[in-house]
Amino acid sequence: MKRWIEMVLDRPWAVIAAVLVLTAVSLTFLPRITFDASIEAMIPSDDPVLQDLEAVSEEFGSQTLFFIAIEGADVFSPGTLKKIADLEEALAALPGVVSVQSPLNAEMVDSSPFGIEIRPMVSDRPETPEEIGQFKADILSSPYEGVLVTKDGRGAALLLDLDAHAEDNTLLREIEAIVGRFKGPEEIHLVGDSYIFYYTENAMKQDVLVLVPFVIAVIGVVLYAMFRSALGVLLPLFTVGVSVIWTVALMISQDIPVSLITIVMPVILMTIGVASSIHILTKYKEALTAGLAKREALVETFRVITSPVVMAALTTSAGFASLITAFVHPMREFGVLTAIGVALAMALSLTLVPALLILVKEPKVKVEREGERENGLLTRLLNALTDLALHRPARLVLAVLAVTVVFGYGATRVTLESNIVNYFSASSPVKRGTQVIEDVFGGSMQISVVVDTGVEDGMKDPEMVKELIEIQEYLNSWDTMNHATSMADVVRELNQALWDGDPAYYTVPETREGIAQQLLLFTMQGGSGLDSLVTYDYSQALVTARMRTLDAEAMSAVIAEVEDYLASRYGSRDDLNVHLTGTPKVMMRLMSRYVQTQVSSLISSSISVGIIVAVLMKSLTFGLMSLVPLLFTVLMNFGVMGIAGLPLDAVTSIIASIAIGIGVDYAVHYISRYRLELA
Repeated sequence: MKRWIEMVLDRPWAVIAAVLVLTAVSLTFLPRITFDASIEAMIPSDDPVLQDLEAVSEEFGSQTLFFIAIEGADVFSPGTLKKIADLEEALAALPGVVSVQSPLNAEMVDSSPFGIEIRPMVSDRPETPEEIGQFKADILSSPYEGVLVTKDGRGAALLLDLDAHAEDNTLLREIEAIVGRFKGPEEIHLVGDSYIFYYTENAMKQDVLVLVPFVIAVIGVVLYAMFRSALGVLLPLFTVGVSVIWTVALMISQDIPVSLITIVMPVILMTIGVASSIHILTKYKEALTAGLAKREALVETFRVITSPVVMAALTTSAGFASLITAFVHPMREFGVLTAIGVALAMALSLTLVPALLILVKEPKVKVEREGERENGLLTRLLNALTDLALHRPARLVLAVLAVTVVFGYGATRVTLESNIVNYFSASSPVKRGTQVIEDVFGGSMQISVVVDTGVEDGMKDPEMVKELIEIQEYLNSWDTMNHATSMADVVRELNQALWDGDPAYYTVPETREGIAQQLLLFTMQGGSGLDSLVTYDYSQALVTARMRTLDAEAMSAVIAEVEDYLASRYGSRDDLNVHLTGTPKVMMRLMSRYVQTQVSSLISSSISVGIIVAVLMKSLTFGLMSLVPLLFTVLMNFGVMGIAGLPLDAVTSIIASIAIGIGVDYAVHYISRYRLELA
């Protein structure tokens, strides 16, 4: 390694030029950076739960809801009704908006001399008190009460069907702009997975612009407090900045978007990467203090520091690389990219740092005299801790054990979370809009039950339609689910209309032929929306319901019980395949995998770090010793999370690997210095 350092010190400008060229090339990638906060990006594309949801979406359309909720004193007032009509018209004109369902254009099935008539709720916007009164009476007695308008008149909703192939962010930006023009005095909220992901991506972009400069400033202040020189601040920041740029460029070149997890990568890299430069500068100052000339001090510095820097980088990279076993795709990307970034930071520390140090004037140091010792506050504090460890080890061990018990108990109280809405404050538009939909309309998520007969026209069997009703009634029996709907509602409405609207005939026809004729009549009269409830060949049907946002434990219990009910009722039938699907089930899949990721990454990172330290230091004892503070730190982290009520989610589930990745750096340097002092 001495030969390498000598070569760098002899050709510093060549090293700097190479670094600058690579950095310039890397910067050209930055404008192509993309963001993705969707739940689909979190799960591997071959996961059966996600594949099932995608298959159902292909057959029946999107399984997520997109609301525009209007909240006012009286949505039946002439002014608010005009606003609803104008908003509906403006949104329907947008490319990418397939349809807009509002209280004014909702489809009604009426009796007529020709059998049935399918018409919008109103042909013209009601303006007079009589027209408004009739409209209010009609819609509140229809299936749309509680779905598109509330009984108390405080809320109305527009349901949007968006083209799956439309440019999401562009379309949502246009929708947001249109809605913004109609706000006041009514409150208007956008709610739905698409908007949540769009809002999250915008928040991520803002966070990057704020967080990265903030971290740079904090690190700069700490560096100045340590070294009291511009060199001590600029050199580490420049080195780690280059490694971050290179790593982000690599990420972009592989078409990896910034996710909720990878967004923290630059901050983590800056925190870790700056450590190597700190160790190098500290040792360099020690060598200068010992009276060595600049070049001799640099050669001596890298003779001593290279081995621990390389070991720390390898073990840190191993800690992050352990996330390759994670189920959640962005976690794997974060682990691999951070591991590469740490390796790049190490390479720059052993090339760019000595090249820059040989060119700049050495920092002023006070030449150490024999018997003279530093006596600053930090030194006194560290000496006191050392005395405690050396002279009262039993007390220290007992204190550590007591802390371990406390935080071990706290770790058992950690809960799970995968709902992205809960990442935002109560005042954010996403959280407020979701809360309005939850309170006023009963739920912001959609849960679905797929009923598959496996045969063409199987769903025209009256018994099968009655099964849909059974499932609807079961879902509606839950406090957390409501407004369950299916093809059975259409069939019963048609039957009632054919009998002059007599409520006694809101039933399922007794024959397959009767159902087939009614559905054909519905289609011929221009009825719409049936394709979201049944497949074109009538072999499969869908029962959908709105579901409230729940915490992880409650959601898990609800989904498990619903699946148990479906299994007990239909599991033994050969003529019917019934199963649950929807975004809530995908969330549950994520939550279960967070725990798996924690366990697998903790075990794999601990083993790999321990082996690397043991091999490089040729000591199994040191390998095991390096793990003790790391595992204790991980335990403390989860203990604090449990005690403070912080959930285990997509972001916090990578903390164990981060703690090991960062913490091992200190263990390696401490043990290396200990061995050096012994020698």
